[in-house]
Amino acid sequence: AVPTSSRMEIASRRPYSSTASVLSSYPPHTLFPMPALSPTMETGTISKWNKSEGEEFSAGDILCEIETDKATVDFEAQDDGVLAKILR
Repeated sequence: AVPTSSRMEIASRRPYSSTASVLSSYPPHTLFPMPALSPTMETGTISKWNKSEGEEFSAGDILCEIETDKATVDFEAQDDGVLAKILR
């Protein structure tokens, strides 16, 4: 079962990175930091995952809903891919 809530710190200053050497049990992949939804946003909560681990997605699919102190916003995939693992 995929948790319905995860908390992540914003990492908008970090570039996307391939971490195959760190998580060698997974195929080559990219970690995506939580997007900053406003200039003042520092934290956000993933209130709902719309995709499950191992599920394929296409560009434009809504991966999850991110809740801030001001709004809940959909996080849309920019490219096709597979949700390999949800990190907490």
